[in-house]
Amino acid sequence: MTLGMISPTGTTPAPQENHLNFAITLMEHLVVPTFVLDADCRVVIWNRACERLTGLPASQVIGTREHWRAFYDSPRPCLADLVASADYTRIEHLYSLHDDPSQPSFGVHAENWCIMPQLGQRLYLAVDAGPVYDESGRLIAVVETLRDITEKHLAQNKIAEQAGILKAHYDEHQREADLARRILAHQIRTDLMAETGIRHSVTPATQFSGDMILAARSPRGKLYATLADATGHGLAAAVSVLPMVQEFYRLVELDHPLISMVESINFMLVNSLPLGRFVAASFICIDETTQGGEIWVGGMPDALLLDVSGEVLQRFTSKNLPLGVSAASETLSLPETFDCASIAHLVLVSDGVIEASSPGGTLFNEISLLSALAQAPSSDAMIASIHQALAAHLHGGAAHDDMSVLIIDCPSHQRVPH
Repeated sequence: MTLGMISPTGTTPAPQENHLNFAITLMEHLVVPTFVLDADCRVVIWNRACERLTGLPASQVIGTREHWRAFYDSPRPCLADLVASADYTRIEHLYSLHDDPSQPSFGVHAENWCIMPQLGQRLYLAVDAGPVYDESGRLIAVVETLRDITEKHLAQNKIAEQAGILKAHYDEHQREADLARRILAHQIRTDLMAETGIRHSVTPATQFSGDMILAARSPRGKLYATLADATGHGLAAAVSVLPMVQEFYRLVELDHPLISMVESINFMLVNSLPLGRFVAASFICIDETTQGGEIWVGGMPDALLLDVSGEVLQRFTSKNLPLGVSAASETLSLPETFDCASIAHLVLVSDGVIEASSPGGTLFNEISLLSALAQAPSSDAMIASIHQALAAHLHGGAAHDDMSVLIIDCPSHQRVPH
């Protein structure tokens, strides 16, 4: 019995023959390119869609084993041949992409570039081949369907190529970012910071923070500190505050008056930052010998001097433009003074803290800040309490700006160097 058998003329076809002829006719008119091999790998069906795809007429392949001519220049097995002979070990050598044929009774899928000699062009074809068995389990045919996915394959290759380029750019960016991070971190003297006894935190909105906290003691034991906030955030903001780092340490070592430090750093930033870039900042100097302090605020949120119960003893509001805006020293007001004799805490934050916005658009504001400070079980827990309150306020969302906190105890618990 063959798939192509036809009842003799003049006789009534049996129901089984009618079904077989209908199946053959159906496959002939399928819009999916399809051919069928018998158990001896001879072509018994080569439908019209297959003719259009390959350019090879059915009349040239029906009854032959030369279906390979539609796809290749020289004889080689097609997927249907491998299924017919159950030679699945050769699939990986003949096809660039294929499924694991562990259950070939359900068919095998593979993909490959084909030369298509009749068309004179290469096509990337998706091929599915499945066996057909009779009631006794004997193989009687193999059906192979074909799909031209050349454009899809080329698009996928292009996407993969672009993804590779993007990954290379990303990796290079990461290497450069890591280097920049190490350079920036190296500028800040954490050893000098530790000697001051201040408590601080900087939470960047991106990989780099435009906020910066510096602190150091002068040779005479004065405590100098600053919280600076450059325009924007990210690497550009971080680079904007970099020029003031070494100048800050240099002037601390010289024990300069606070206003002289502000004037010097402002002059440096005016001459180093591009137009539109500036640095808001607060500067503090505490002389533990006289138990007095000075503070200068330019473009920053109010600095707060709190007693042990969290009440505001003194508020320091910005009376100055941010640094880097104007070189005229007369635009810089003199620092304000405060008393460090009684136990108190000087609290400074960047605007990223009080302007942190909840999903509903509510700002964290100063009231929430004071509430978080009042709930801290000890002065050492103040920053952790602020972080917890901010996390609850943001409801798991990301902050839109760098968030920094600086807390200085009055009087300082740190010993004054000899």
